[in-house]
Amino acid sequence: MDQIIKDIKDTIGNIGGAAYIVGGYIRDKFLKNNKDFKDLDIIFDGDINLFIKELKYKGYNIFVLKEEIGIYRAIIKDKILDIAVLKEDSIEEDLKSRDFTINAIALKLVDNKIVDPFRGRAHIDAKLIHEVSEDSIKKDRIRILRAYRFAIKYGMHFSRACEEHIIKECKYIKFSPKERIFNELIEIIREDKNGIAFEELDKCDVLKELLPYIEELKTVGKCKYHIEDAFTHMNLVYLNSKELLRGAISVKGLDLSIFASELGEVPLGIYFSLAAFCHDIGKAKCYKEVNDKVSFIGHDEEGAKIMREVCNNLGLPKKAERFITILTEAHMYPLSLCKNNIKNYKKSFYKFFSKYGQYIPYILALSYCDMHATKMLYDPDNEENLFKEYIEKLLEEYKFYKHIKEVRFIDGREVIEITGVKGEEIKKLIEEMDRKVYYREVNNRDEALKYLRGKSKI
Repeated sequence: MDQIIKDIKDTIGNIGGAAYIVGGYIRDKFLKNNKDFKDLDIIFDGDINLFIKELKYKGYNIFVLKEEIGIYRAIIKDKILDIAVLKEDSIEEDLKSRDFTINAIALKLVDNKIVDPFRGRAHIDAKLIHEVSEDSIKKDRIRILRAYRFAIKYGMHFSRACEEHIIKECKYIKFSPKERIFNELIEIIREDKNGIAFEELDKCDVLKELLPYIEELKTVGKCKYHIEDAFTHMNLVYLNSKELLRGAISVKGLDLSIFASELGEVPLGIYFSLAAFCHDIGKAKCYKEVNDKVSFIGHDEEGAKIMREVCNNLGLPKKAERFITILTEAHMYPLSLCKNNIKNYKKSFYKFFSKYGQYIPYILALSYCDMHATKMLYDPDNEENLFKEYIEKLLEEYKFYKHIKEVRFIDGREVIEITGVKGEEIKKLIEEMDRKVYYREVNNRDEALKYLRGKSKI
Protein backbone atom coordinates (compact mmCIF):
# COMPACT_ATOMS: atom_id res chain seq x y z
CA MET A 1 0.00 0.00 0.00
CA ASP A 2 2.92 2.36 0.69
CA GLN A 3 3.97 2.21 -2.98
CA ILE A 4 0.44 3.09 -4.13
CA ILE A 5 0.37 6.11 -1.81
CA LYS A 6 3.80 7.18 -3.06
CA ASP A 7 2.63 6.92 -6.69
CA ILE A 8 -0.41 9.09 -5.91
CA LYS A 9 1.77 11.69 -4.20
CA ASP A 10 4.15 11.77 -7.17
CA THR A 11 1.20 12.17 -9.55
CA ILE A 12 -0.19 15.09 -7.55
CA GLY A 13 3.27 16.65 -7.58
CA ASN A 14 3.34 16.39 -11.38
CA ILE A 15 -0.17 17.53 -12.32
CA GLY A 16 -1.48 19.45 -9.31
CA GLY A 17 -4.85 19.01 -7.63
CA ALA A 18 -5.47 17.49 -4.23
CA ALA A 19 -5.90 13.89 -3.10
CA TYR A 20 -7.29 12.71 0.22
CA ILE A 21 -7.21 9.26 1.79
CA VAL A 22 -10.57 8.53 3.42
CA GLY A 23 -12.50 5.59 4.83
CA GLY A 24 -11.33 2.43 6.54
CA TYR A 25 -7.60 2.94 5.95
CA ILE A 26 -7.54 6.16 8.00
CA ARG A 27 -9.93 4.83 10.64
CA ASP A 28 -7.93 1.66 11.18
CA LYS A 29 -4.64 3.56 11.31
CA PHE A 30 -5.96 5.66 14.19
CA LEU A 31 -7.33 2.51 15.82
CA LYS A 32 -3.75 1.19 15.62
CA ASN A 33 -5.02 -1.79 13.69
CA ASN A 34 -1.81 -3.03 12.10
CA LYS A 35 -3.49 -5.28 9.59
CA ASP A 36 -2.36 -5.78 6.02
CA PHE A 37 -4.54 -3.20 4.28
CA LYS A 38 -6.20 -4.39 1.09
CA ASP A 39 -8.30 -1.33 0.22
CA LEU A 40 -7.50 2.34 -0.26
CA ASP A 41 -10.14 5.02 -0.89
CA ILE A 42 -9.05 8.29 -2.51
CA ILE A 43 -11.05 11.49 -3.00
CA PHE A 44 -9.55 13.57 -5.82
CA ASP A 45 -10.09 17.29 -6.38
CA GLY A 46 -8.82 18.33 -9.80
CA ASP A 47 -8.65 17.12 -13.41
CA ILE A 48 -9.72 13.51 -12.96
CA ASN A 49 -8.98 12.53 -16.56
CA LEU A 50 -5.40 13.76 -16.26
CA PHE A 51 -5.03 12.07 -12.87
CA ILE A 52 -6.21 8.73 -14.28
CA LYS A 53 -3.99 9.15 -17.34
CA GLU A 54 -0.90 9.75 -15.18
CA LEU A 55 -1.61 6.69 -13.04
CA LYS A 56 -2.01 4.59 -16.18
CA TYR A 57 1.45 5.78 -17.26
CA LYS A 58 2.70 4.32 -13.99
CA GLY A 59 1.22 0.94 -14.90
CA TYR A 60 -2.14 1.12 -13.14
CA ASN A 61 -4.98 -0.66 -14.93
CA ILE A 62 -7.84 1.66 -14.03
CA PHE A 63 -11.44 1.03 -15.02
CA VAL A 64 -14.68 2.92 -14.51
CA LEU A 65 -17.10 1.78 -11.80
CA LYS A 66 -19.65 4.60 -12.08
CA GLU A 67 -18.66 7.16 -14.68
CA GLU A 68 -21.71 9.37 -14.11
CA ILE A 69 -20.56 10.14 -10.55
CA GLY A 70 -16.84 9.79 -11.16
CA ILE A 71 -15.84 6.57 -9.41
CA TYR A 72 -12.89 4.51 -10.66
CA ARG A 73 -11.07 1.40 -9.52
CA ALA A 74 -7.66 -0.19 -9.97
CA ILE A 75 -6.64 -3.65 -8.78
CA ILE A 76 -2.94 -4.02 -8.02
CA LYS A 77 -2.12 -7.64 -7.14
CA ASP A 78 -4.22 -8.17 -3.99
CA LYS A 79 -4.85 -4.45 -3.37
CA ILE A 80 -7.87 -2.40 -4.44
CA LEU A 81 -7.61 1.33 -5.12
CA ASP A 82 -10.90 3.23 -5.39
CA ILE A 83 -10.85 6.80 -6.68
CA ALA A 84 -13.81 9.19 -6.43
CA VAL A 85 -14.12 12.74 -7.69
CA LEU A 86 -14.79 15.32 -4.98
CA LYS A 87 -18.47 16.16 -5.48
CA GLU A 88 -18.80 18.90 -2.88
CA ASP A 89 -17.16 22.32 -2.63
CA SER A 90 -14.66 21.08 -0.06
CA ILE A 91 -13.42 17.90 1.58
CA GLU A 92 -15.17 19.00 4.78
CA GLU A 93 -18.49 19.06 2.93
CA ASP A 94 -17.77 15.60 1.52
CA LEU A 95 -17.02 14.21 4.98
CA LYS A 96 -20.27 15.71 6.26
CA SER A 97 -22.22 13.21 4.14
CA ARG A 98 -20.63 10.17 5.82
CA ASP A 99 -22.21 7.95 8.44
CA PHE A 100 -20.14 8.11 11.62
CA THR A 101 -17.44 10.46 12.84
CA ILE A 102 -14.86 7.66 12.92
CA ASN A 103 -15.34 7.39 9.15
CA ALA A 104 -15.31 11.15 8.53
CA ILE A 105 -11.56 11.69 8.75
CA ALA A 106 -9.32 12.46 5.76
CA LEU A 107 -5.59 12.67 5.18
CA LYS A 108 -4.52 15.20 2.56
CA LEU A 109 -1.61 13.72 0.68
CA VAL A 110 1.64 15.54 -0.09
CA ASP A 111 1.40 17.82 2.96
CA ASN A 112 0.03 15.01 5.22
CA LYS A 113 -2.62 17.22 6.79
CA ILE A 114 -5.37 15.55 8.83
CA VAL A 115 -8.87 16.83 8.12
CA ASP A 116 -11.14 15.95 11.06
CA PRO A 117 -14.09 18.37 11.27
CA PHE A 118 -16.29 16.10 13.43
CA ARG A 119 -13.82 14.99 16.15
CA GLY A 120 -13.49 11.48 14.74
CA ARG A 121 -10.06 10.95 16.32
CA ALA A 122 -11.37 11.89 19.77
CA HIS A 123 -14.26 9.47 19.32
CA ILE A 124 -11.85 6.72 18.26
CA ASP A 125 -9.83 7.32 21.44
CA ALA A 126 -13.06 7.17 23.46
CA LYS A 127 -14.23 4.02 21.60
CA LEU A 128 -17.37 5.96 20.68
CA ILE A 129 -19.62 5.52 17.64
CA HIS A 130 -21.35 8.83 16.95
CA GLU A 131 -23.25 10.06 13.90
CA VAL A 132 -21.81 12.81 11.73
CA SER A 133 -25.24 14.47 11.61
CA GLU A 134 -28.48 14.14 13.57
CA ASP A 135 -30.24 12.48 10.64
CA SER A 136 -27.40 10.21 9.52
CA ILE A 137 -29.20 7.01 10.53
CA LYS A 138 -32.59 8.28 9.42
CA LYS A 139 -31.23 8.91 5.92
CA ASP A 140 -29.99 5.31 5.64
CA ARG A 141 -31.20 2.76 8.19
CA ILE A 142 -28.61 0.20 7.06
CA ARG A 143 -26.19 2.38 9.01
CA ILE A 144 -27.70 0.81 12.13
CA LEU A 145 -26.15 -2.53 11.16
CA ARG A 146 -22.91 -0.79 10.19
CA ALA A 147 -22.82 0.75 13.66
CA TYR A 148 -23.15 -2.70 15.22
CA ARG A 149 -20.45 -4.07 12.94
CA PHE A 150 -18.00 -1.38 14.04
CA ALA A 151 -18.98 -1.79 17.70
CA ILE A 152 -18.41 -5.55 17.58
CA LYS A 153 -15.26 -5.39 15.47
CA TYR A 154 -13.50 -2.64 17.44
CA GLY A 155 -15.01 -3.07 20.91
CA MET A 156 -16.74 0.31 20.72
CA HIS A 157 -20.03 1.64 22.10
CA PHE A 158 -22.72 4.01 20.88
CA SER A 159 -23.08 7.61 21.96
CA ARG A 160 -26.34 8.37 23.75
CA ALA A 161 -27.70 10.20 20.70
CA CYS A 162 -26.67 7.37 18.35
CA GLU A 163 -28.34 4.78 20.58
CA GLU A 164 -31.54 6.84 20.76
CA HIS A 165 -31.63 7.12 16.97
CA ILE A 166 -31.05 3.38 16.55
CA ILE A 167 -33.98 2.60 18.87
CA LYS A 168 -36.18 5.11 17.05
CA GLU A 169 -35.31 4.10 13.48
CA CYS A 170 -34.70 0.33 13.68
CA LYS A 171 -38.35 -0.51 12.96
CA TYR A 172 -37.79 0.75 9.41
CA ILE A 173 -34.70 -1.34 8.69
CA LYS A 174 -36.76 -4.20 7.22
CA PHE A 175 -37.71 -1.91 4.34
CA SER A 176 -34.08 -1.54 3.24
CA PRO A 177 -32.86 -3.49 0.18
CA LYS A 178 -32.46 -7.19 0.98
CA GLU A 179 -28.94 -7.43 -0.38
CA ARG A 180 -27.73 -4.62 1.89
CA ILE A 181 -29.30 -6.21 4.99
CA PHE A 182 -27.75 -9.54 4.01
CA ASN A 183 -24.29 -8.07 3.43
CA GLU A 184 -24.20 -6.22 6.75
CA LEU A 185 -25.54 -9.17 8.75
CA ILE A 186 -22.93 -11.45 7.23
CA GLU A 187 -20.18 -8.94 8.05
CA ILE A 188 -21.41 -8.65 11.65
CA ILE A 189 -21.18 -12.42 12.09
CA ARG A 190 -17.81 -12.48 10.31
CA GLU A 191 -16.34 -9.84 12.63
CA ASP A 192 -17.87 -11.28 15.80
CA LYS A 193 -15.00 -13.15 17.44
CA ASN A 194 -16.60 -13.33 20.89
CA GLY A 195 -20.04 -14.72 20.04
CA ILE A 196 -22.01 -11.67 21.20
CA ALA A 197 -23.62 -10.41 17.98
CA PHE A 198 -27.25 -11.44 18.52
CA GLU A 199 -27.19 -10.51 22.18
CA GLU A 200 -25.92 -7.05 21.20
CA LEU A 201 -28.41 -6.64 18.36
CA ASP A 202 -31.19 -7.33 20.85
CA LYS A 203 -30.21 -4.48 23.20
CA CYS A 204 -31.66 -1.69 21.06
CA ASP A 205 -34.54 -3.82 19.71
CA VAL A 206 -32.85 -4.28 16.32
CA LEU A 207 -32.86 -8.08 16.35
CA LYS A 208 -36.64 -8.42 16.46
CA GLU A 209 -36.81 -6.36 13.25
CA LEU A 210 -34.57 -8.92 11.51
CA LEU A 211 -35.83 -12.20 12.99
CA PRO A 212 -39.34 -13.20 14.12
CA TYR A 213 -40.45 -14.43 17.57
CA ILE A 214 -37.52 -12.92 19.48
CA GLU A 215 -39.68 -11.62 22.33
CA GLU A 216 -41.65 -14.88 22.50
CA LEU A 217 -38.44 -16.92 22.69
CA LYS A 218 -37.48 -15.04 25.86
CA THR A 219 -40.59 -16.37 27.61
CA VAL A 220 -40.45 -20.05 26.62
CA GLY A 221 -37.82 -22.77 26.67
CA LYS A 222 -37.55 -23.81 30.30
CA CYS A 223 -38.43 -27.47 30.60
CA LYS A 224 -37.13 -30.83 31.79
CA TYR A 225 -34.00 -30.41 29.66
CA HIS A 226 -33.37 -26.65 29.91
CA ILE A 227 -33.03 -24.40 32.94
CA GLU A 228 -32.76 -21.35 30.64
CA ASP A 229 -35.19 -19.67 28.23
CA ALA A 230 -34.90 -20.38 24.49
CA PHE A 231 -33.37 -17.00 23.63
CA THR A 232 -30.59 -17.41 26.19
CA HIS A 233 -29.98 -20.94 24.94
CA MET A 234 -29.82 -19.80 21.31
CA ASN A 235 -27.19 -17.22 22.23
CA LEU A 236 -25.15 -19.89 24.02
CA VAL A 237 -25.32 -22.23 21.01
CA TYR A 238 -24.19 -19.36 18.78
CA LEU A 239 -21.31 -18.67 21.18
CA ASN A 240 -20.38 -22.36 21.07
CA SER A 241 -20.37 -22.29 17.27
CA LYS A 242 -17.77 -19.52 17.41
CA GLU A 243 -15.77 -21.41 20.03
CA LEU A 244 -15.86 -24.54 17.87
CA LEU A 245 -14.73 -22.71 14.73
CA ARG A 246 -11.73 -21.16 16.49
CA GLY A 247 -10.78 -24.42 18.20
CA ALA A 248 -11.60 -23.46 21.78
CA ILE A 249 -13.86 -26.53 21.97
CA SER A 250 -13.39 -29.57 19.78
CA VAL A 251 -14.96 -32.77 18.55
CA LYS A 252 -12.70 -35.63 17.53
CA GLY A 253 -13.02 -36.40 13.82
CA LEU A 254 -14.58 -33.06 12.89
CA ASP A 255 -12.53 -31.43 10.12
CA LEU A 256 -12.79 -27.67 10.69
CA SER A 257 -11.61 -26.94 7.15
CA ILE A 258 -15.10 -27.79 5.87
CA PHE A 259 -16.33 -24.52 7.38
CA ALA A 260 -13.94 -22.55 5.17
CA SER A 261 -15.70 -23.76 2.02
CA GLU A 262 -17.66 -20.92 0.47
CA LEU A 263 -21.16 -20.39 -0.86
CA GLY A 264 -20.66 -17.42 -3.12
CA GLU A 265 -18.04 -15.43 -1.25
CA VAL A 266 -19.31 -16.36 2.22
CA PRO A 267 -17.60 -19.13 4.24
CA LEU A 268 -19.95 -21.87 5.42
CA GLY A 269 -18.77 -21.15 8.96
CA ILE A 270 -20.74 -17.90 8.91
CA TYR A 271 -23.93 -19.62 7.78
CA PHE A 272 -23.25 -22.35 10.36
CA SER A 273 -23.14 -19.75 13.14
CA LEU A 274 -26.35 -18.14 11.88
CA ALA A 275 -28.02 -21.56 11.91
CA ALA A 276 -26.63 -22.16 15.40
CA PHE A 277 -28.42 -19.10 16.73
CA CYS A 278 -31.67 -19.78 14.87
CA HIS A 279 -31.84 -23.55 15.47
CA ASP A 280 -34.56 -23.34 18.15
CA ILE A 281 -36.63 -20.55 16.60
CA GLY A 282 -39.50 -23.02 16.10
CA LYS A 283 -40.00 -23.33 19.87
CA ALA A 284 -41.96 -20.08 19.82
CA LYS A 285 -44.73 -21.84 17.87
CA CYS A 286 -44.46 -25.33 19.37
CA TYR A 287 -44.72 -24.60 23.09
CA LYS A 288 -47.14 -26.92 24.89
CA GLU A 289 -47.82 -27.46 28.58
CA VAL A 290 -49.89 -30.45 29.68
CA ASN A 291 -50.13 -31.48 33.34
CA ASP A 292 -47.22 -29.18 34.21
CA LYS A 293 -45.05 -30.86 31.58
CA VAL A 294 -43.58 -28.56 28.94
CA SER A 295 -42.76 -29.83 25.45
CA PHE A 296 -41.69 -28.43 22.08
CA ILE A 297 -42.46 -31.39 19.85
CA GLY A 298 -41.92 -30.58 16.18
CA HIS A 299 -39.95 -27.38 16.82
CA ASP A 300 -37.18 -28.59 14.51
CA GLU A 301 -39.46 -28.95 11.49
CA GLU A 302 -41.41 -25.79 12.35
CA GLY A 303 -38.11 -23.95 12.75
CA ALA A 304 -37.04 -25.04 9.28
CA LYS A 305 -40.25 -23.56 7.83
CA ILE A 306 -39.69 -20.30 9.68
CA MET A 307 -36.06 -20.09 8.59
CA ARG A 308 -37.00 -20.65 4.96
CA GLU A 309 -39.06 -17.46 5.12
CA VAL A 310 -36.43 -15.62 7.17
CA CYS A 311 -33.69 -16.46 4.68
CA ASN A 312 -35.86 -15.18 1.86
CA ASN A 313 -36.64 -11.95 3.74
CA LEU A 314 -32.94 -11.40 4.45
CA GLY A 315 -31.97 -12.04 0.85
CA LEU A 316 -29.83 -15.13 1.45
CA PRO A 317 -28.83 -17.17 -1.63
CA LYS A 318 -30.87 -20.33 -2.20
CA LYS A 319 -27.97 -22.65 -1.35
CA ALA A 320 -27.42 -20.82 1.93
CA GLU A 321 -31.15 -21.05 2.66
CA ARG A 322 -31.04 -24.80 2.08
CA PHE A 323 -27.97 -25.18 4.30
CA ILE A 324 -29.58 -23.29 7.19
CA THR A 325 -33.01 -24.91 6.91
CA ILE A 326 -31.52 -28.42 6.79
CA LEU A 327 -29.39 -27.78 9.87
CA THR A 328 -32.41 -26.36 11.69
CA GLU A 329 -34.59 -29.30 10.67
CA ALA A 330 -32.02 -31.97 11.58
CA HIS A 331 -30.37 -30.58 14.72
CA MET A 332 -32.33 -32.96 17.00
CA TYR A 333 -31.74 -36.08 14.89
CA PRO A 334 -28.39 -37.12 16.48
CA LEU A 335 -29.78 -36.72 20.00
CA SER A 336 -32.80 -38.85 19.08
CA LEU A 337 -30.49 -41.59 17.79
CA CYS A 338 -28.43 -41.41 20.96
CA LYS A 339 -31.45 -41.60 23.29
CA ASN A 340 -33.05 -44.49 21.41
CA ASN A 341 -29.83 -46.47 21.90
CA ILE A 342 -30.69 -48.94 19.14
CA LYS A 343 -28.56 -52.10 19.17
CA ASN A 344 -28.56 -52.45 15.38
CA TYR A 345 -27.38 -48.85 14.98
CA LYS A 346 -25.99 -49.39 11.47
CA LYS A 347 -29.46 -49.32 9.91
CA SER A 348 -30.41 -46.10 11.74
CA PHE A 349 -27.09 -44.46 10.89
CA TYR A 350 -27.40 -45.36 7.21
CA LYS A 351 -30.89 -43.87 7.07
CA PHE A 352 -29.60 -40.65 8.69
CA PHE A 353 -26.57 -40.42 6.39
CA SER A 354 -28.65 -41.13 3.28
CA LYS A 355 -31.22 -38.49 4.17
CA TYR A 356 -28.80 -35.63 4.81
CA GLY A 357 -25.65 -36.61 2.88
CA GLN A 358 -23.05 -33.84 2.66
CA TYR A 359 -24.71 -31.89 5.49
CA ILE A 360 -23.98 -34.59 8.10
CA PRO A 361 -20.76 -33.10 9.58
CA TYR A 362 -22.42 -29.69 9.97
CA ILE A 363 -25.52 -31.24 11.59
CA LEU A 364 -23.34 -33.16 14.03
CA ALA A 365 -21.32 -30.04 14.84
CA LEU A 366 -24.50 -28.05 15.52
CA SER A 367 -25.97 -30.87 17.58
CA TYR A 368 -22.87 -30.88 19.78
CA CYS A 369 -22.94 -27.07 20.18
CA ASP A 370 -26.59 -27.43 21.19
CA MET A 371 -25.90 -30.10 23.81
CA HIS A 372 -22.84 -28.25 25.13
CA ALA A 373 -24.95 -25.10 25.63
CA THR A 374 -27.50 -27.10 27.63
CA LYS A 375 -25.06 -29.05 29.76
CA MET A 376 -22.59 -26.23 30.42
CA LEU A 377 -25.29 -24.83 32.74
CA TYR A 378 -26.40 -28.07 34.40
CA ASP A 379 -25.09 -31.60 33.86
CA PRO A 380 -25.24 -33.68 37.06
CA ASP A 381 -25.13 -37.01 35.20
CA ASN A 382 -22.23 -36.13 32.86
CA GLU A 383 -24.48 -36.58 29.82
CA GLU A 384 -22.45 -34.19 27.68
CA ASN A 385 -19.41 -36.46 27.56
CA LEU A 386 -21.58 -39.44 26.64
CA PHE A 387 -23.23 -37.49 23.84
CA LYS A 388 -19.90 -36.11 22.62
CA GLU A 389 -18.57 -39.67 22.32
CA TYR A 390 -21.71 -40.58 20.38
CA ILE A 391 -21.21 -37.64 17.99
CA GLU A 392 -17.61 -38.73 17.46
CA LYS A 393 -18.81 -42.25 16.70
CA LEU A 394 -21.28 -40.84 14.16
CA LEU A 395 -18.48 -38.85 12.50
CA GLU A 396 -16.36 -42.00 12.25
CA GLU A 397 -19.27 -43.98 10.79
CA TYR A 398 -20.04 -41.19 8.32
CA LYS A 399 -16.43 -41.26 7.16
CA PHE A 400 -16.86 -44.97 6.36
CA TYR A 401 -20.24 -44.30 4.68
CA LYS A 402 -18.71 -41.56 2.54
CA HIS A 403 -15.79 -43.83 1.55
CA ILE A 404 -18.25 -46.51 0.44
CA LYS A 405 -20.01 -44.01 -1.82
CA GLU A 406 -16.75 -42.70 -3.29
CA VAL A 407 -14.86 -46.00 -3.77
CA ARG A 408 -17.25 -48.81 -4.73
CA PHE A 409 -16.30 -52.45 -5.30
CA ILE A 410 -18.34 -52.40 -8.53
CA ASP A 411 -19.58 -49.72 -10.91
CA GLY A 412 -22.74 -49.17 -12.95
CA ARG A 413 -21.32 -50.78 -16.08
CA GLU A 414 -20.56 -54.00 -14.21
CA VAL A 415 -24.03 -54.01 -12.65
CA ILE A 416 -25.56 -53.92 -16.15
CA GLU A 417 -23.22 -56.59 -17.56
CA ILE A 418 -23.72 -59.02 -14.68
CA THR A 419 -27.41 -58.55 -13.88
CA GLY A 420 -28.94 -57.20 -17.08
CA VAL A 421 -31.01 -54.62 -15.17
CA LYS A 422 -31.88 -51.28 -16.77
CA GLY A 423 -32.89 -47.72 -15.88
CA GLU A 424 -33.81 -47.04 -12.26
CA GLU A 425 -33.06 -50.65 -11.35
CA ILE A 426 -29.34 -49.93 -11.82
CA LYS A 427 -29.44 -47.12 -9.25
CA LYS A 428 -31.48 -49.23 -6.82
CA LEU A 429 -29.07 -52.15 -7.06
CA ILE A 430 -26.03 -49.92 -6.49
CA GLU A 431 -27.76 -48.39 -3.46
CA GLU A 432 -28.57 -51.87 -2.17
CA MET A 433 -24.93 -52.86 -2.60
CA ASP A 434 -23.76 -49.72 -0.75
CA ARG A 435 -26.05 -50.64 2.13
CA LYS A 436 -24.70 -54.19 2.26
CA VAL A 437 -21.13 -52.91 2.31
CA TYR A 438 -21.94 -50.40 5.08
CA TYR A 439 -23.59 -53.18 7.13
CA ARG A 440 -20.38 -55.18 6.51
CA GLU A 441 -22.38 -57.96 4.89
CA VAL A 442 -20.25 -57.47 1.76
CA ASN A 443 -16.57 -56.86 2.50
CA ASN A 444 -14.65 -57.12 -0.79
CA ARG A 445 -15.00 -57.16 -4.56
CA ASP A 446 -15.40 -60.94 -4.81
CA GLU A 447 -18.30 -60.87 -2.36
CA ALA A 448 -19.84 -57.96 -4.27
CA LEU A 449 -19.63 -59.86 -7.57
CA LYS A 450 -21.13 -62.96 -5.95
CA TYR A 451 -24.02 -60.90 -4.61
CA LEU A 452 -24.66 -59.34 -8.03
CA ARG A 453 -24.69 -62.73 -9.76
CA GLY A 454 -27.43 -63.75 -7.36
CA LYS A 455 -29.47 -60.79 -8.66
CA SER A 456 -28.86 -61.60 -12.33
CA LYS A 457 -31.77 -61.52 -14.76
CA ILE A 458 -29.66 -62.84 -17.64
